[in-house]
Amino acid sequence: MSEAMTSESIVEAEWLLKGYWSKMRFAFQTEKGAWSDVDVLAYNPEEKHLVISESKVRGPKDIVFAYTESTEEKYGSILEYDDDNYFLFLRHLPLLCSDGVIFGDFRKMVKKVTVQLVSNYVVTEEAKASAYSSIKQNITKYNLPVNVEFLLDTTLDVIARIIIEERASGQGKRYGHPVLDIAREINRYFYPSVRYAGHSKASVENVKQQAISKFIEAIGCKNA
Repeated sequence: MSEAMTSESIVEAEWLLKGYWSKMRFAFQTEKGAWSDVDVLAYNPEEKHLVISESKVRGPKDIVFAYTESTEEKYGSILEYDDDNYFLFLRHLPLLCSDGVIFGDFRKMVKKVTVQLVSNYVVTEEAKASAYSSIKQNITKYNLPVNVEFLLDTTLDVIARIIIEERASGQGKRYGHPVLDIAREINRYFYPSVRYAGHSKASVENVKQQAISKFIEAIGCKNA
């Protein structure tokens, strides 16, 4: 599975866990006749909530692109800083929210749209308000027919939420989705119901610590 497909699967997993229907790589024809796609579409038919998600991770495997107050001072708004690397997909929103592309009658099917970018951009807390303001202004100019909110996440943000949400899930059966089943196995060993370890709490805790020790070391938290 390629890196792009992995990041898309991470995005899809969270929305599936929330009970949304999903479609990866939704193809559509642009106004100029070329073909493009939405990385992940997710839809809640009861709430008529549509998610349009773009998932992009670029650069070598250890690269994280930071957006801070210092970044903003030097490069401008997050859209100027981005220079159409990740946010180019916003230009397709009017088309995607028109009749006959995702839905025949868009306003009938959709009351709310969430536009989501999942990437290796880390926007620090002090820079988030400004970043979201710039993105909101950009989306507002398109005069979309429904209310729109925006989510700006890292892939790690989404993975963390999936682990938390999977832990709260009551599903006992495997999900049949690679990301969700990995989260399920992580939660199995960090929050186990240990059997046959003995009757003392110390014995149970010892089994748990031995089970997770290699994982803790692998993520660089050996002394945590």
